[in-house]
Amino acid sequence: MRAQGDLVIATLQGAAVTVQPLTPEGLDTYYLRRPSLANPFKMLPKGTKRPLAFIVRIQNLGRDRINFDPSQALLVDQRDRRTGAFSYDELYGIFSEIDQPARALQALDESILTNFLVIPPKIDRAGLLLFPPPEPEAKAVILDMNSFYIGSAEQVLLFEFEIHRAP
Repeated sequence: MRAQGDLVIATLQGAAVTVQPLTPEGLDTYYLRRPSLANPFKMLPKGTKRPLAFIVRIQNLGRDRINFDPSQALLVDQRDRRTGAFSYDELYGIFSEIDQPARALQALDESILTNFLVIPPKIDRAGLLLFPPPEPEAKAVILDMNSFYIGSAEQVLLFEFEIHRAP
């Protein structure tokens, strides 16, 4: 693995996986770059905690297909507290209660990784992986992208990030 700023890149035999954490401003920028999608997080009621978001890009550089199940991804803090990624049902429950739920749900459908992915050779897939905000005392987290396979070979993908909180 190597890091470029806050981007972490894992190069595997036949694949490259890039993970970048997003600040709330970075999440806003992500949706500004996609003018056809509304930012669903700006539609949440004031005071609602935003999720911890990561942009994940998977490039299949080999001949075997890649399988990844985002619902199996975990966020682990230094006290070994494990939190699963938001499922589509959890996000649907949150966003179906707001004004303009159809616009928010369309944006979620097109930008959030929640369903099992099969990535054929020479194809890229990218999207957001969302987690509940970490505990206030968390200083670092590891994104554990288990259930990631190249062909039939399971890959160990662990991405470590420090948490910086605004004063």
